[in-house]
Amino acid sequence: MNLVGEIKWFLGEDDYARMKYSEDRHCLFIETILVPARYRNQGIGSELVRHVLVLADALGKKTRVSARPIGNATPENLDRLVGFYSRFGFTVEDRGMTIVYMVRRPFSPG
Repeated sequence: MNLVGEIKWFLGEDDYARMKYSEDRHCLFIETILVPARYRNQGIGSELVRHVLVLADALGKKTRVSARPIGNATPENLDRLVGFYSRFGFTVEDRGMTIVYMVRRPFSPG
């Protein structure tokens, strides 16, 4: 089974933040996170990630992300994405010149 979902967060007027994710038997995959430029650095992307991680933890599934920056994929921009996802417990599995593959194991309370 491969389910696909989208979370839309209404920000005002015609602005939305969006996250698309999918699920298979073993993992949830964060496909895309899009936050309009004027709303960035306000914790919106973090809240979207948390929603998917709550679902993954409840299902006992790993979460994977193939993170690539919008625009210029410099080493600094990739480092920024690694730092962002690391705060949620993701670890790097592989890193290329323009993309980094990360995984997070499900949290299971004590």
